[in-house]
Amino acid sequence: MKVTVEELSPSRRALLVELPLDQVAATMETTLREWRRRLQLPGFRKGKVPPEIIQRRFQSDLKEEVLRELIPESYRQALAQTDLTPVGQPRVEDVHFHDGEPLRYRAVVEVKPPVEVRDYRGVPLERKPVQVSDEEVDRALEHLREDAAEYVPMEGWPAMRDDLVILDHEGTLHEKPFKGGSGKNQTLILGHGGYLPGFEEQISGMQKGDTKQFRLVFPEEYPRKDLAGRTAQFTVKMKEVKKRRVPELNDEFARTVGDVESLAALRDKLRQRLTERKGQEQDAELKRMLLEKLAAAHEVELPETLVEAEAASFLQDLVATVRATGGRVRGLPESAEELRAKALEMARRRVKETLLLEAVAHQEGLAVSEAEIDAEIEAMAAAYRQEPGSIRRALEDPARRAGMTARMLERKALDFLFQQAKITEGYNLITPA
Repeated sequence: MKVTVEELSPSRRALLVELPLDQVAATMETTLREWRRRLQLPGFRKGKVPPEIIQRRFQSDLKEEVLRELIPESYRQALAQTDLTPVGQPRVEDVHFHDGEPLRYRAVVEVKPPVEVRDYRGVPLERKPVQVSDEEVDRALEHLREDAAEYVPMEGWPAMRDDLVILDHEGTLHEKPFKGGSGKNQTLILGHGGYLPGFEEQISGMQKGDTKQFRLVFPEEYPRKDLAGRTAQFTVKMKEVKKRRVPELNDEFARTVGDVESLAALRDKLRQRLTERKGQEQDAELKRMLLEKLAAAHEVELPETLVEAEAASFLQDLVATVRATGGRVRGLPESAEELRAKALEMARRRVKETLLLEAVAHQEGLAVSEAEIDAEIEAMAAAYRQEPGSIRRALEDPARRAGMTARMLERKALDFLFQQAKITEGYNLITPA
């Protein structure tokens, strides 16, 4: 088999493949023999149709079957012979298949282009001082208080907004219960919605042990058509009223939530955490700026196959986010065309950055060790609350393992670039109040 590689562009190659006549003839003979074995035509017994009749009547079908066998296998051999690694499926064209001649065809593939990164050490970046204001510490303390809040049962106290109530309710239409209208030990926080409009207003002011009957009209746009616009009778028994109690900000609170001896020490601890978090966020932003500078300084021909795959992945993640948030995603383009254009723009940026980071890793001889892979597996298991063994079993799939290793190598290359960057300290002309 003869194989010639033609460079069409930095990211495109054409494989010119020629299979010898004897291999083509042998495959045609095998295919013809198999057709004859199973073919039955009028006037002939099964397996007795003369080969020349099969060739004459089914010539195009025979050739198509021979091509389906020869081209995929020869393409795989051609890749091995040329050491090419395509990033997508080939486009097969210019197929030359005639009696008494070798089989020739052209397979156009996309590959990762050769990339050489220049001047990647000492990229200039500016870091602003990290400052945490007293107001930010106060907000963090309030979040801790909110998290530590508890609901305390109250006797003889009317249910009001933000109270947690436990109740039984029964709903009827024309004195007959309807599906979903009744419930036992239902928990509800007043003023936060989630029930039929007007329901919370009716039970506000009830105390533990109270029973109340009232009517409510289902909205015309209610999702259940069998209830929309109809009037229901409800009977509610209040079983518990709990008031939300937020702990006081004092040393006892600090010892409980912060493992420190005083409120002042807790404030210092929170300030340190906020400083570290802001520093991490700043590092992430500086790395983003570093990549943008690197990308702006290099021209790279991007394989469209990789761009399309990255855009499809972005849109798939977006669909999952929209479903998880009930459609509440800010900043999305209004039309499908604009959304796809945005996805392609982000995909091109991401693919270019990936190719640059891969090149840096290659030029610096960076690699991911087995110890680093083990540490990554442990971190993933902790993050997703899974057993490390289940993740290791999933990574027995070579494609998954290669994908994870590639992402780790990108991260390692970016960390290397960040360590080598020339970072100067900037100044905030306006300090937080």
